[in-house]
Amino acid sequence: MIHSSSKSSKAEIAIVMMVQTVSLEEQIASLTAAVENLLKHVQARDDQLNKLHNKFQSALVLNKFEEQDFSVECNTNKGIYVSTDEFISIEHVKNTVNEAIVKTYETRGQVFKSYMKPYTKRIEQLRMLENYQPPKFQQFNGHGDPRQYIAHFVETCNNAGTMEIF
Repeated sequence: MIHSSSKSSKAEIAIVMMVQTVSLEEQIASLTAAVENLLKHVQARDDQLNKLHNKFQSALVLNKFEEQDFSVECNTNKGIYVSTDEFISIEHVKNTVNEAIVKTYETRGQVFKSYMKPYTKRIEQLRMLENYQPPKFQQFNGHGDPRQYIAHFVETCNNAGTMEIF
């Protein structure tokens, strides 16, 4: 309380005790939290409604699918079997998958066959004698003198008619 008199200006301050009061910022924060909780609740309910709607629609489609007679027609332009309601038959899907698998393995087999011959064309076209036997090389097994194995290798190469390497 402020009292003013004409002769002197004097201010009186009274200490007041406030019980269970909330500041404006606290009220806004509380309201914001309440609105966010309501939005989450509404979103959860909306998701539940969407799930129920999808179940209902799928049940309708399933009933319609079971009731109708699906005659399969052959499309001569593309070789694709399509029913009257634009559904693809299960047999057609199985055949398509099987054909794709067979084509994949055939393609892989052809690629693999191209790597079967590691030699160049010139080597492949060399004519060998009918009684030709390829040289038998000894393999070094870690025992004995390695120079002896190298000497044997060089001698075998020389006997086979190749160029001398040493």
